[in-house]
Amino acid sequence: MRNIQNLNLFASDESFKKNKENSINDLMKDNNIIKVLQEFNLTRRDIEENWIEFLDYKEDLDSCIGCKSLQSCPKISKGMVRCFNYYNGEISLSLQPCHFGQSYYADQKILSDILLKNISDKILLTKPSDLTIIKDPESNGKAVVKILSDYIKNPENKGIYLYGQGGCGKSTLMGFLIRCLVTKGYKCGFIHFPTFLMDIKASFGNEGINNSIELMKNLDYLVIDDVGGENVTPWSRDEILSAVIAYRLQNQKATFFTSEYSLERLKKIYSLKTGDKENVERLISRMKAISKPVELKGRDLR
Repeated sequence: MRNIQNLNLFASDESFKKNKENSINDLMKDNNIIKVLQEFNLTRRDIEENWIEFLDYKEDLDSCIGCKSLQSCPKISKGMVRCFNYYNGEISLSLQPCHFGQSYYADQKILSDILLKNISDKILLTKPSDLTIIKDPESNGKAVVKILSDYIKNPENKGIYLYGQGGCGKSTLMGFLIRCLVTKGYKCGFIHFPTFLMDIKASFGNEGINNSIELMKNLDYLVIDDVGGENVTPWSRDEILSAVIAYRLQNQKATFFTSEYSLERLKKIYSLKTGDKENVERLISRMKAISKPVELKGRDLR
């Protein structure tokens, strides 16, 4: 449809009347206009009295023709479409999200409801259709997805320790889990542990970091991603990881882990020196108490 400003509607009274009449004739043939006329029992007279509103409504819907994604939306208000309203004899237009906009705003709400995160939005927004791992004949992904799906239906206060080789899809599966739990109204978080530790070191004394550690302790469901992948020190092991897990265990807060290592292998990684045995045993014991080990088998998907 041509832009309203380019219709030369106001060149003169006569040309204005003629152009308006032709424009209304075109509107009367438009399928979207026909629908609203039928829905609200309106007539040509209503178009004549609310001509600009009908033009705006048609122009907006015309701009949506052939749109295939939010990224290809030509509008200034991307993902929004004009909605035709008729109430008490008055016609008005309002904005509401289109199909693509609804999906976008739903995703943004999920992200805002994940109270602690330092990983990509793509992982946190993992949908069932994204779990291609279930089609991998070399993987037990289908069985693991079933375990997670059952957990989502009936959440409990004991999490899962998901381990397997790098790149086999552990983080993606946990992203799917957290997305589903958030939509059920739980307070959730997902941290990549090695990166989180680096952020703490870079921000000692920062109140925001203290708040993050408090969130780690108190969230309903927390994923600690890539355990054992960090630069292991007594501080990171005992004062951060072990302390957080101890608190969550005592307060029955479900905790999930991903790691490239089994718990037995992790025990060796966390044993920095001979005198560490007691601290490491305590940590591994707490991890076993707060989560059950599940191995994810399959090839590197990266």
